[in-house]
Amino acid sequence: MKKLLLSMFFLVLTAMLGFAQNRTITGTVTGQDDGQPLPGVSVRVRGVNIGTQTNSDGKYSISVPSASSVLEFSYIGYATKSATASSTVVNVVLAGDAQSLTEVIVTGYGTTTKARQTGSVGTVAAKDIEATPFTSVDKALQGRVAGLQSTGASGQPGAMQQIRIRGLGSISGSSEPLFVIDGIPVNSGDLSRNTTSANALAGINPNDIESLTVLKDASSTAIYGSRGSNGVVLITTKSGKAGKTKIRVDAEYGVVKPGVFNDATRPLTTEENILLIGEALLNSPANVTQYNLTPANIRDFVTGEDGFGINPDVNTNWYDEVTRTGAQQQYNVSIDGGNEKTQFHIGGGYFTQDATVPRSAFKRYSGNLNLKHSLTDKFTIGTNILLSSTNTKGLSNGGAFANPVLGSLFLMPDLAARNADGTPNMSGPLAPGSGLFNPIAILQLDKQNNNTQKAITSFFAEYKLLPNLKLTSKYGIDYNNLEEDSYNNPTYGDGRNVGGRTYRDYTRYFNWVWTNLVDYRWDITKDDNLVANIKAGYEAQRSQNYNSSVAAYNVPLNINYNVPSVGATPITANGNNDGYAFASLLAIGDISYKNTYVLSGSFRRDGSSRFGSEKQYGNFWSLGGSWNADREDFIEQLDWISQLKVRGSYGVNGNANIGNNAWRNLYGYTRTGYNFVYNGAIGSGPSQYGVNTLTWEKTKSYDIGVDLGFFKNRLTATAEYYNRQSDDLLLSVPVSYTTGFPSYVNNFGGMQNKGWEFSLGGTPIRTDDFQWTLNFNISLNKNKITNLVTDKTVSSPFIRQVGQNYQTYYLPQYAGVNVETGAPQWYKDASRTEVVTSYNQAQRVLLDKTAAPKAFGSVSTTFNYKGFGLDAMFYYNFGNYIYNGFYQYQNSGGAYLGNYNQSANELNRWQKPGDVTDVPKLVYGGTNSYAVSDRLLNKGDFIRLRDVTLSYSLPQSILEKAKVGSVRVYARGSNLWTWVKDDKLAFDPEAGGAGGTNNFELFIPKTVTFGVNVGF
Repeated sequence: MKKLLLSMFFLVLTAMLGFAQNRTITGTVTGQDDGQPLPGVSVRVRGVNIGTQTNSDGKYSISVPSASSVLEFSYIGYATKSATASSTVVNVVLAGDAQSLTEVIVTGYGTTTKARQTGSVGTVAAKDIEATPFTSVDKALQGRVAGLQSTGASGQPGAMQQIRIRGLGSISGSSEPLFVIDGIPVNSGDLSRNTTSANALAGINPNDIESLTVLKDASSTAIYGSRGSNGVVLITTKSGKAGKTKIRVDAEYGVVKPGVFNDATRPLTTEENILLIGEALLNSPANVTQYNLTPANIRDFVTGEDGFGINPDVNTNWYDEVTRTGAQQQYNVSIDGGNEKTQFHIGGGYFTQDATVPRSAFKRYSGNLNLKHSLTDKFTIGTNILLSSTNTKGLSNGGAFANPVLGSLFLMPDLAARNADGTPNMSGPLAPGSGLFNPIAILQLDKQNNNTQKAITSFFAEYKLLPNLKLTSKYGIDYNNLEEDSYNNPTYGDGRNVGGRTYRDYTRYFNWVWTNLVDYRWDITKDDNLVANIKAGYEAQRSQNYNSSVAAYNVPLNINYNVPSVGATPITANGNNDGYAFASLLAIGDISYKNTYVLSGSFRRDGSSRFGSEKQYGNFWSLGGSWNADREDFIEQLDWISQLKVRGSYGVNGNANIGNNAWRNLYGYTRTGYNFVYNGAIGSGPSQYGVNTLTWEKTKSYDIGVDLGFFKNRLTATAEYYNRQSDDLLLSVPVSYTTGFPSYVNNFGGMQNKGWEFSLGGTPIRTDDFQWTLNFNISLNKNKITNLVTDKTVSSPFIRQVGQNYQTYYLPQYAGVNVETGAPQWYKDASRTEVVTSYNQAQRVLLDKTAAPKAFGSVSTTFNYKGFGLDAMFYYNFGNYIYNGFYQYQNSGGAYLGNYNQSANELNRWQKPGDVTDVPKLVYGGTNSYAVSDRLLNKGDFIRLRDVTLSYSLPQSILEKAKVGSVRVYARGSNLWTWVKDDKLAFDPEAGGAGGTNNFELFIPKTVTFGVNVGF
């Protein structure tokens, strides 16, 4: 009996002790973005089978074995978080996916973690590109990623940017990166055929973008095979998160003005023209003798009807006449929400921007739907739909007399812009057929319009065969539909000589991609120490282009009738269809040991219709490795080191963006390639000499990088060195005319890009109320041609020569002005030892000056104090030169005085012996001082305040009373200030930075906008 009682006592005691050790933990789980409670969050005790979920108020209650138990909180769309049950109340805040982007990186065909990353990638978060005052995401990229150069020559809203990642990668093919949107390789660039510019990316609302990743080295780009050598830009659009439905409304309004204006190179006034014309005439002995000119009568001659007829009573500022302050506005709304089975995101937006010149504008309507649903625990389906409709009203550019920018600089100021009744002046020198056009009349009478409809749609299914094995299939569509109209009126301007002309172009791109992948995670040692991740699959893509064009002359005098059907004389009626296809096998994987040592690799076998029948398939691959040294025991003990990572990669990828039929022997009918029409009858004949062995341009590249973090990442740094060797570049090869052709295209060229990239970021000050961050990046690239068909080819103003930068200038050298005579001088040859006054004796020489910058990058800073925020980014560019081919007309030394207005730089001309200046003596009818030479080169160095935002977020105490999740008001400016090193550069340095030359593009704008973001 005693033994029985004793046993029962010990049993009860044991139960009581066990009960005493169990403890109940309660708490609330909220979201970091808005502080709202999250229902349905999974709460589990690590290591034991105990769990629960939060209720509709985000509250939970759970019994845990001991105070040392660890609770794990997980929720779809949020980063998992752990907390120790050391207190009876444990409240947890979960960070959304956007907050965890620093740990999870979107890469080709999936994601990876920072620890497993071996390649060179740059990331841009949604907050850096949404609600920007720019029409497209490629403009918002400038300065955001080291090694990525984004320049825009045109201020036309909706115009494309030129994107270069680690230099120029091709000679005759494209050097643009591949853009992949939600896993779909899309057609990008300027897809228009008639209007000035139509950027395919302008149809994407930046507010629909969740994150953007730039892949730069072979380890990250080789998985895209024959299309990855120029880099890859991955765009991931926003998706829904499980939890309370959230609504966000954004509204913004502001103004647009011309940006850079250099007063030192402004057009001359009427009085200044009278002065300089008179001086140039007096410096011309032939004119002095013919008209008996003297200093006493020269003004009367210049202003009199028997002389030049310059009207001193009219002083038109044509720059003011063709520029304006325009409006910009955008409105966006989004709805996010769902539960653990279904998540959704719905977005819509409206954006409009006026150009800096009247009758030019851009407008976009956009919508986005992202839907994901789990049919079972294993089977998930979803869709993503991006839709947009854009309208671009454009203008002529370049040397066209209808270009208002050219007119603002070339038109004489003594010409009135308008008549007394306000109508455009079209008399005298501005009369039809007399010469330059009055841009005011052209802006009213001519039209150029582009309507583009865009759709990017994907449908996917994912099935988990095993917890670590899943299959995915995605079908995506990239659709672009362009309707372009151009009209020149019958009475004035370019259409006058043919009774007016009207054009209509229709273009359709339909691009589909089908990707099937198997994804396997192998825990080799069963303890997460040695883990392999493998992904393999098949992808097929086909893009089809359909277009048609019509044109007609002799149109009605009524400008409201401006479609081709009203024209009396049909000129053009043609159509075309084209396309390309890819078929690919791919595999990508990595193996890591304790996330300390990582080895990665990728392989892709591409087949393409763009290449010769004998070489339609190619293999592309990469190897990469990284050592996360901060995870080593001997470094983990050093608290001041947060990250120390060394990585490297090598691989081979290609460039297939060279045209669809370059390899084929083509045979054409009528006007296909050659004009085979004979006496009005149909004709045909060979139109292209093809090469069956033509294949893609190949790039072999290696990259070495170091990532550093100190003091809990208060200070971070990255340094990288890369070397890209591109071979088999397509070039035109001369061939005997006995073949019937002057040349054919083949793989002959070679080019190298190598350089350094540095990034530095820090938080110098961080307190409870105040935080200050600084970021800096710089890119240094050297380009060199390594192989050509011939050792050198002159393509003025450049020379293409082995061993030189592809954009090296090749020009005679200007030696300045003779201080005694005022005559222009040139160096005879490269030795610069002999000076000649005859331009014809000056030789072109290889200059140590290129259109490519030696360095570019950005400096950005952020201040946050009790709801107030100040963000600013300065972009800089150094070491390049810009060729101003039109300088010779605006600084002609007297040759064009009285015909075209001159630059204020001419006021610095030589006037008497001993004057030291680089502007020669003005001689009316002179021909030498404006000749092509390095005098036409300007330094392209500049620093620009690219973006600055001042904001205020209302405190939570006010928001709770108003039952609003968040309210943020802000003022934002772009391109507000620009420092230009060369005071003789007559235009925005970015306008000539894209290709090294200026083409009288629309003035690049500066914007000031005011906006509000409201969340519910």
